[in-house]
Amino acid sequence: MKTYLLLLWIASICLCVSGCSNYRELNQIGVIIGMGIDENKNSEEPYKVTYQIINPSGLSQGSSSGGQGLPVINYTVTAKTLVEALKKASVVIPREHITSHLSLIIIGEKLARNDLSLLFDALDRGKQARTSIPVFIARDGTAEKLLGVIEPFEVTPVKSILSTSQNNQKMYGIVSNVQGYEVISMLLSEGKDLSLPGININKPSQKAEEAGNLENTSPSAMQVRGLAMFRKGKLVRWLDGDEARSVQLVTSEVKSTALVFPCNINENITVTATGIKSKIKTKIRRGQPFIHTDLNAIGEITETSCQKDLSNPKVLKELEKEVQKELQKEIKKTIHIAQKEKADIFGFGDSLSRTNPSYWRQHKQNWENLFSSAKISMNVNVSIVNTGMRTNPYEVN
Repeated sequence: MKTYLLLLWIASICLCVSGCSNYRELNQIGVIIGMGIDENKNSEEPYKVTYQIINPSGLSQGSSSGGQGLPVINYTVTAKTLVEALKKASVVIPREHITSHLSLIIIGEKLARNDLSLLFDALDRGKQARTSIPVFIARDGTAEKLLGVIEPFEVTPVKSILSTSQNNQKMYGIVSNVQGYEVISMLLSEGKDLSLPGININKPSQKAEEAGNLENTSPSAMQVRGLAMFRKGKLVRWLDGDEARSVQLVTSEVKSTALVFPCNINENITVTATGIKSKIKTKIRRGQPFIHTDLNAIGEITETSCQKDLSNPKVLKELEKEVQKELQKEIKKTIHIAQKEKADIFGFGDSLSRTNPSYWRQHKQNWENLFSSAKISMNVNVSIVNTGMRTNPYEVN
């Protein structure tokens, strides 16, 4: 009986002391969801940092309680370091601000061209920090400007950037989201250089930062624009279109994409590729690195204006060869660009360090030069498994 009374007494105490002792209402704190880092003209305070904070009153617009203002508010400060910027933000942010919900980091292009090597130290060192945060480059502009766009489709600019990049990776494959810990890993790596997705405003205008942007049927909005290529922590070049996609194909980051190839004058055929897998192999032949990639994909013909008999297996085999030939051409072109810039964004050096560690230890300090002169070979295999709901295109008289 005494045992039961003791257990009952303990349970009662637990009920009294349980609960969220550190619980605070959303309107009592400043929740930072986005951070933009730009170069500041004043060298004594080299960083201009923009924090995007949730406005609970603005988010509640349309509800029965009503709301005031926009869903987010931006605050910008300048500082010597990022930690100082966060602390210094208290001079303009009226509530205690927290970074536990930080979902996005944008870096201005000017700053990215200088050096990112130690920029993420605070992100990795801080007790409250998280490194699973996507990182983007503000192409041809500043992070402050991007975070100021009144987004027409999503609730916040942060949500719009994340959704747009994820949708692109799923549907076309120009870029893929890169997390903070991956950025740090590539900056520290001796066998792989950094590459980051670019983002900008499709129609830059003053109205982009005003509520009037929502009253336009063709408003300013975020768009994915290219892949930033880095060498030793510095942005050296942008890759666009097929070049950017080729990087994602080699690193198996593309979920689906549309491959368009000419089959005659003013006639094209579109193959939607899925199940894309790639393998990288770096070997040593006669003392020199030899790079080989295997790419496999499943294709489906989703559009054509070519007068070809797609019910004929021989025709499909010819198309497969054509697709493979064009893909090889695109990927080799991109690899040669990377070799010219001495930027191994594919991770060929990382592959070599695993397959031939002794050679790597002796030559890793000179890898950028070895990579730039390495021989390239490639095997691309595309299997067209479907021609859609019809075999031949309809003929117009």
